[in-house]
Amino acid sequence: RFVGAEGEANTLAARVEEGFAGLKRRRDAVAARKRVLFVLSLQNGRVMVGGAKSSADAIIRYAGAVNAADSVEGFKPLTDEGLIAAAPDAILMMSHNDHAASPGQVFGIPSLSATPAAKTRSLIAMDGLYLLGFGPRTPDAAADLMTALYGKAG
Repeated sequence: RFVGAEGEANTLAARVEEGFAGLKRRRDAVAARKRVLFVLSLQNGRVMVGGAKSSADAIIRYAGAVNAADSVEGFKPLTDEGLIAAAPDAILMMSHNDHAASPGQVFGIPSLSATPAAKTRSLIAMDGLYLLGFGPRTPDAAADLMTALYGKAG
């Protein structure tokens, strides 16, 4: 209001609200929700994941999936047993930073190689700021993740 951009702000707010409404419609149509494990990093053989109450948890849920690491809260390392028990259908990572990894690196970790995601080589890499930035592009990021998981129909 103070910068004279009230019209643009209202247009942006309406676009974001419609984006979230569209996501809800798509989520409601998902019959079988996939289990997604957000991997923040793979340092020294330790897998740091995004558990419950994390930004990764929120984007996974917006995309109509289940956070496979909901047994932990926040960003924490998960044990080998925990990774196997999480049984993710897909691994989600950031694509551009020190935390990015190739499918060979991810599925070369014994505990991750024993998951359903490894059998299908399902690794989704997205720009970290886009994925976890939670601004006006959040509905778009969640929709892109949903398409990566379920295709256009999901």
